[in-house]
Amino acid sequence: MKKLFISIFLSCIFNSVNAQKFTNEFFTLHNIIRGDSIYNTPDKQVELIKKAGYDGIEINQVDNFEGMKAALDRYQFKGAYFYVKLNLEQPYIDKRLENYIRQLKGTKTIIAPFIVSDSKTHKPSSHNADTLVVRLVRQIADWAEASDLQVAIYPHYSFYVERTDHALALVKEINRKNVGLTFNLCHWLATTSQSERLMLKPHLKELSPYLKMITICGANDVITQQKNLWDDFILPLGTGSFDTYGLIKYMVKDLKFKHPIGVQCYNIKGNKPLLVQNTISVWREYRKRLEKAK
Repeated sequence: MKKLFISIFLSCIFNSVNAQKFTNEFFTLHNIIRGDSIYNTPDKQVELIKKAGYDGIEINQVDNFEGMKAALDRYQFKGAYFYVKLNLEQPYIDKRLENYIRQLKGTKTIIAPFIVSDSKTHKPSSHNADTLVVRLVRQIADWAEASDLQVAIYPHYSFYVERTDHALALVKEINRKNVGLTFNLCHWLATTSQSERLMLKPHLKELSPYLKMITICGANDVITQQKNLWDDFILPLGTGSFDTYGLIKYMVKDLKFKHPIGVQCYNIKGNKPLLVQNTISVWREYRKRLEKAK
């Protein structure tokens, strides 16, 4: 009897270790539902996304903050991250941003600045522009720290900061505990060569200590010939030749990534409410596989 008890006990421990609970929050970018003719207000959009089972939704830019924040408060839902513009020309930062960050205190919403040069006069990684970026992000970091929030530079194809290696260099120069970056699958694919893609895992390992969130999607692992490159690099989750599940598995299982994971749906055509449901279904299947994976 004693041996049987020990055997059952050890079996329970073994099973619990091998079926680890997957705890990363899963959120969606606002573009999963933006433009829908029925779900055309922040309230309708937040209600739909919450009921579908997501953990949060993006607050997309300063002009949309007040409507989205009011809807999030009404439905007691999370703004996963606040996507904000930093410009390398004056006025640099929207004057409303400090107050909006203050309103997010205690929400754990990540402040995600994307950096552009509207005049297109600054080449990536130029010394003077990088110095300005460091100063601007430190200012945002101060505001965020006062509200107990994290900051994640958002690399974006064709913007001043478009590559993850550039963002990482800036994060190291900024040198603030609450400042890191995000890895965006679609933008990484759009800015890398085939040889760089072979080094994805070492690159993710290098980024890992500084990552605050990642965004994923279905995608094709090709050097695109499409007129619109997003026709290859942003597809419905669970489709395309790129191994998105493998990316998540490596992040969560090997690198012990604990931060939020979001889904990018820009440029995906068709029935948006159906896209909302299909995407969360794929995510739940991914989660089941991850919890069983060794």
